[in-house]
Amino acid sequence: MKLTDIQNRAANFIDGPCLVLAVPGAGKTTMLLERVKILSKITSPNKILTLTFSRTQAIDMNNRYTGDDTNIMTIHAFCYLIIRNYLKKFHRELRLLESTDTYNKYDLVKRIYQDINNKKPSREDILNFFTETSYMKNAMLDESYLKKVRIKNIEKVYQTYENFKKINNYIDFDDMQILALKLLEENPRLLKSIHQKYEYFQLDEGQDTSLLQFKILKEIVNLNNNFMVVADDDQSIYSFRAADPEYLLNFTAYYPRAEIIIMNENHRSSKNISTLAGNFIKENKFRYEKEIISKKDMGDKIIIKTLHDSYDQYNFIRKNIDNDKTNAILFRNNISAINLVSFLLEDGIDFSINDDFLDFFKSQIIDDIFDIIKFSEDFNNVSAFENIYYKIKTFIKKTEIEKLNTKPLNQDVFDFFYNFIDYDRKNSLYDIEKKLKHLRNLPLSRKISYIYKYMGYKEYASLKANKFAEEVINKDLFIESLINFTQDLETIEDFDKKVLSLKKKIKMINKSSIILQTIHRSKGLEYDKVFVVDLNKNEFPIIDYEKDPIKNLEEERRVFYVAMTRARDNLYILATKKRNNKKALPSEFFTRIKYLNK
Repeated sequence: MKLTDIQNRAANFIDGPCLVLAVPGAGKTTMLLERVKILSKITSPNKILTLTFSRTQAIDMNNRYTGDDTNIMTIHAFCYLIIRNYLKKFHRELRLLESTDTYNKYDLVKRIYQDINNKKPSREDILNFFTETSYMKNAMLDESYLKKVRIKNIEKVYQTYENFKKINNYIDFDDMQILALKLLEENPRLLKSIHQKYEYFQLDEGQDTSLLQFKILKEIVNLNNNFMVVADDDQSIYSFRAADPEYLLNFTAYYPRAEIIIMNENHRSSKNISTLAGNFIKENKFRYEKEIISKKDMGDKIIIKTLHDSYDQYNFIRKNIDNDKTNAILFRNNISAINLVSFLLEDGIDFSINDDFLDFFKSQIIDDIFDIIKFSEDFNNVSAFENIYYKIKTFIKKTEIEKLNTKPLNQDVFDFFYNFIDYDRKNSLYDIEKKLKHLRNLPLSRKISYIYKYMGYKEYASLKANKFAEEVINKDLFIESLINFTQDLETIEDFDKKVLSLKKKIKMINKSSIILQTIHRSKGLEYDKVFVVDLNKNEFPIIDYEKDPIKNLEEERRVFYVAMTRARDNLYILATKKRNNKKALPSEFFTRIKYLNK
């Protein structure tokens, strides 16, 4: 394949360190594979190591490479190779916990949590445990980081989990990297063998690298520094996985002789799209200066539009979809997909969506609210009460809850507690009882609204907020979407049937030209038409006030930049005046992009 001048310059860079900054659609994969062919003329192909962050990219590169045997793999796979080969010499083996039949890491942590806390963990607790501990390891933080994580006894759970792995010779994905770095730092002969084995190192998707991964790379390329990193600091959107564009911004501090090549030609998007996206991302301060240049025509005008509500937004999208082209509806979080999926299914329109969209219906918030409803229907439901008593301001103590095993079978929970709690708490509990009785006569959607607004659950959800739990950061929107979804339902059983029907319908859909995706999922992909939806205040950007607000806003800007640059020909940026029957305002990104598009 014929390369452009700038691709050619990067592909023909041979010795020393080099940072290639590739804008979206610059043809970085083509360039990297061409460079492997060029390097193969001066050294053996198996002396060239190409590492990438994602398994999908590694598979794609291997499929596209037509030359002799070469090494293209993920960083995790490379670390596993180091560990396996090292331990083989000592006739030892470590088993990967993720893939073993005997143990599943999620089930294992569930059991450990239950043993330590005498209660079952929520699904969120387990997911957050792995997200937080993975972040801690990748950012190379010490265990004191766990003190601020809102999971009961997380430090004990973590230590027990780590000890179990150690005793039973297991490792998980994050351990691979930690152990590989430890082996490289402590075994000069091992490091020397890698220096002898590989002469040239390439890293793709460099903006997704964590501090831990960067240190591993620094060790292995240290001898001759024949190291090319291909990255785009403007597409660094995985801080929740401890990826940090700072390593790229300081590249010349680590490699003073490094050459920086900017592949700024976009072969994907029209001039209109490239120019607007480029002007928008320039508002970030912590980045490399680069001018994105489209190699295509001006193209169609970008449509930036405010619609009345979610249904109006959907109708606009439906009218502008072209079934002969690829169409992507992109959103900042999965909550936006709820209404879209419902509307598309109602109209019998096929679409594709990732399975993780259905995680919306597995949320701890839904479990909590449904437990409150179940208890309202049966005051003798002890297990439901044990799950909710501290979430709705009953002021019952844990030591008092333990007395429930002495409650007579025919006595309801309230009557049991009225027998021994003090006067003030009795009044508070009586108020809760009245509210729960009131719930019985409401349809499901109004029950949800009432519990959230008037029973103290909103305050509880705020206290439980976790920086990685999307639905808790957007709790008001999450509840509104849930209310909207249950509008025509009377009972929890109706809800379960509707969700099951939804799952079946989604599974039955064949491949479609309409893709629904979070922006994070869309990274690295491209479509003819892109609709970026719900650019409303507090939806996009999502400002997490626990984080550094400037860094947070810059990352949100990068997320929007990624969304815009998925589009080849047509880009639609949409906001609504109403969201789930409530007034909505356009976000600062919507206002800014409208101004830049004048």
